[in-house]
Amino acid sequence: MELNETEELLKSHLRENNLLQDEPRSWIVGRSPLGGRGIFATRDIRAGELIFIDVPLLIGPRCYNKYLPMCIVCYKNNCALFPCDHGCGLPICSTECENSTVHVQEECRFLREWTPICGSTWSKDLLLAVVPIRALTLSKDQYKLLYALECHTNLTRNYEIDLLKKNVAKLPSEEQMELMRRTCGVFNTNSFEVVVVPSRDKDYTTSLRGLYPMGALQNHCCVPNTRHHFDDQQRLYVSAVLPIAAGEEITMSYTDLLWDTSSRRQFLKVTKRFSCNCNRCSDPLEFGSQLSTLLCAKDNCSGCLLPRNPLNHESSWICDKCQTSVNYRQIKCIHSGLNTFISDAMYKTPREILRFTEAVLSRLVPATNYIMMDMKYRIISYFGRAPNLKWEDLTDTELRIKKTYCDDILSVLDTLGSGDSIKKGDHICASCTFFNDFVFSNLS
Repeated sequence: MELNETEELLKSHLRENNLLQDEPRSWIVGRSPLGGRGIFATRDIRAGELIFIDVPLLIGPRCYNKYLPMCIVCYKNNCALFPCDHGCGLPICSTECENSTVHVQEECRFLREWTPICGSTWSKDLLLAVVPIRALTLSKDQYKLLYALECHTNLTRNYEIDLLKKNVAKLPSEEQMELMRRTCGVFNTNSFEVVVVPSRDKDYTTSLRGLYPMGALQNHCCVPNTRHHFDDQQRLYVSAVLPIAAGEEITMSYTDLLWDTSSRRQFLKVTKRFSCNCNRCSDPLEFGSQLSTLLCAKDNCSGCLLPRNPLNHESSWICDKCQTSVNYRQIKCIHSGLNTFISDAMYKTPREILRFTEAVLSRLVPATNYIMMDMKYRIISYFGRAPNLKWEDLTDTELRIKKTYCDDILSVLDTLGSGDSIKKGDHICASCTFFNDFVFSNLS
């Protein structure tokens, strides 16, 4: 599809939802040096500026059994569920949801035509298969937009279709099956996880997956120039974290900023089917953040091991002090052993995790290693928030450690050049909260 046609479909999508910016827009669709199409700035964009808001073309339950069943309309999962009386075989939580126009005229209508075999009960399998069924209700322009989005053939799993076929007496038409198969492929390539709080009880959240056309056109960068978040109506907000020059590509990260190169590249290879060769991935020091480094095991050496070639997973590693070389099999064993240590530690209490981090992990990996960063992030998240670990429950030492860990992570994010990322904002907030509470406790 031509670039201008894709752009017109995106504009139509945003216009339908009253989200199209007044002209001149800050973005345009163009050919990306990263591969395929991308979103580019039409003018200089300042850090912190909102670039666009997007809504899902389709949204629904994730196709994984590990998640709790939910109401197919409001997505509540902490309440009683009963089968829809219209006979679609899907769980709902109330008469209001059962009779909502969106439900009755969309997936419910098609499933009734196909006759679910679950009888008077509801089916978890049909719940997991809802997203491609919803694609059958798309308008002509929405249908075109779906087909305009990337669909890697090697990511085209038909698990949802298999579930559907096993749970209905009458099979959909071949035309319907083709659209649903395409939807599965596009979702596997482009969808976002959307965590929603469907009720007032914030301890219960629901994980959905949504297809956001604008977000789908953004390419990945390991140091992106935007951040994104979702509101309670599942709208996607994309803002600049760095100044973006006119003509520059507008990127986002498909991974965590604090993951090391090996983790990021493996995740992207498995989930998106591409190998990232960006400047950060190519740099053994990751712009000086040293998230990938390991401790040299040679006696009396205080050096760190670094990969000779981070873009080759079979590359040997070398110590930056004594020049000792370690082959990739030994590195894999080290990573495997560390992961075992970490997995065991995750079952401990937050204070035990802190003791493990300070007494054990600090001797096994450098202070900047991604595993250490992850543990520090967890401790920051627990302390001040978890039951029996509210601010008033923390000792002065624990408060100081939390502040130090915040500063450590902020330093790494600054080194990476992450700009005003959400993760950075979280730690600035935690650090400021520490300062206010610590000063107050010492004055009172």
